Amino acid sequence: MRHVEGDIIRTRDCVLLKANEDNELPYVAKVAHLWENPEDGEMMMSLLWYYRPEHTEQGRQPSDSPDEVYASRHRDHNSVACIEDKCYVLTFSEYCRYRRRLRAAEEDIEDVNIVPKRPNYYSIRVVPENTNPELVMFCRRAYEFRTRRLLKMPNKQDYYVVNS
Repeated sequence: MRHVEGDIIRTRDCVLLKANEDNELPYVAKVAHLWENPEDGEMMMSLLWYYRPEHTEQGRQPSDSPDEVYASRHRDHNSVACIEDKCYVLTFSEYCRYRRRLRAAEEDIEDVNIVPKRPNYYSIRVVPENTNPELVMFCRRAYEFRTRRLLKMPNKQDYYVVNS
């Protein structure tokens, strides 16, 4: 699906969604499925929600990073008209590599690798260079929305079940 501003939104992409209040931070979600509502023809999406620390029972803690969000198993569906922008939610390791690349570009530092570069067929998520850094977040913990508890990130087997 192509967004108004030209962004292409696909399954497994992360998006920012309009909040209820104008002064509230936008909501963050991963697109699980895109579909057309048979009743009115409106484009819809099934979502997996991320929670910002502000949206949890505990609220933002001093140990929370400004760019941190929490994964959840909270599923929902919304109209694609609610999308504000495409965003990127990375693992903590991916986020650290992204911030290093960003800082190196700002300070005009040449990227020198001790380890040879990966072959092109090796998949790694890379944030496009022209992306606004405010659209890049990381996730290292999960939020259980039913019990309102913050959890360590589930093991990879559980994570893949959530994203399938």
